[in-house]
Amino acid sequence: MKQFILFYIVVLFLNSVFITSSIALAKNSNSGLDSLYVVPNAYTTSPGTAAFTGPLASAQRTYQLLIHSDQLTGLVNQLLNGLTWRIPISSTANWPLIAASFTNYDIYLSESVLPQDRSLTFANNIVGNQKKVRSGSLVIPIETYTFGDTPNAFGGIITFDSTYLYTGGNLLVEIRHSGFTGGAISRSNDAVGVAITGYGTQFSACWVGNFTGTTGSQGNFTVVQFSSIALPVELISFTASVNSNNVDLKWTTSSEINNSGFDLERKLYSAADWVKIKNIQGAGNSNNLNHYSCTDKNLSTGKYQYRLKQIDYNGNFEYFNLSSEVIIGSPEKYSLSQNYPNPFNPSTTINFDLPVDSKVTLKVYDLLGREVYSVFNNELIAAGFHNTQLNLSSLTSGTYFYRIIAIGNDGKDFVTTKKMLLMK
Repeated sequence: MKQFILFYIVVLFLNSVFITSSIALAKNSNSGLDSLYVVPNAYTTSPGTAAFTGPLASAQRTYQLLIHSDQLTGLVNQLLNGLTWRIPISSTANWPLIAASFTNYDIYLSESVLPQDRSLTFANNIVGNQKKVRSGSLVIPIETYTFGDTPNAFGGIITFDSTYLYTGGNLLVEIRHSGFTGGAISRSNDAVGVAITGYGTQFSACWVGNFTGTTGSQGNFTVVQFSSIALPVELISFTASVNSNNVDLKWTTSSEINNSGFDLERKLYSAADWVKIKNIQGAGNSNNLNHYSCTDKNLSTGKYQYRLKQIDYNGNFEYFNLSSEVIIGSPEKYSLSQNYPNPFNPSTTINFDLPVDSKVTLKVYDLLGREVYSVFNNELIAAGFHNTQLNLSSLTSGTYFYRIIAIGNDGKDFVTTKKMLLMK
């Protein structure tokens, strides 16, 4: 299985999604970069107090596990990429003796209500949006789950299709499976009983014998082991500041692993498409503070969003969105900037600023004062920072002048002329 290196930014960001490699279940195996974490914590090296036939039942199940944030401190800022179970110490044989094939084995993760507030109506236990981290068929190979230890070893990791970034809070694990075929018999899991200390405060569970169930009954809490990937890049700050119609963006990482770099992207708030501004090379592997910056220049008036596309050396990437918008307001005075590039061939850009709504005329003239190109002819343009691109491919090489005449709705006017050089 291909190993994907993921990135994370700790700052004001929206949710992010990263798709891993294809589904797999390997007996007693996990990547060297993966961390394993048992819930409830008290049963990491101790067996449970009960059993529950749910995740490995031959018949259909919907099963919810509600976990308090106190049980998950070791998973904060980790990418959950799989989970597994173990069989109780009362087991007398490995399981399954014949491969078990589930047509559907779906896993959902989300935030959760407190375990003490658990409802037997499944939808009431979900906080926010559920993320379907696994779907489709699942084959459990012969003797994936072994017996003879106290507690028994966990079985092979049931790998997620997509990772789940856990940033804190109560967690809800929802399993929906169709039961299995293949001749194997149902297998109970190691679990914690409902009368044990911690049940109902630190964790709780509910279930029903139906793949599409909506309500159910209280059940024992199955001991679960999560697999997770540490976040290779840790961003400790990401800021944006506005200077006229330029935006200065800065970010700092405290550690980086396999980091090729960042694409800084921007879009208008109302637009659908993102525009790449610049690629900034990463530090590769580093345990030191690394500071990055980029200035997005000459923006038009409007509301913008920014995001980082963080890329590893294998080409894998992840997006992170800055939660707050950046607003470019209106200028305080009229202005006409020097065109860029200059000299140019055949296209160039002209920036102009309007403090109020104005009727604008912008034209190009040759050395004899003859009009050779018209951009605007007494057009009403809203106050703001503006830019326009000229394509002068129809003109010959030489020196030209461009003039703006702006008459504001406040009665004031602005006239200025600048020189440009076309070199073919």
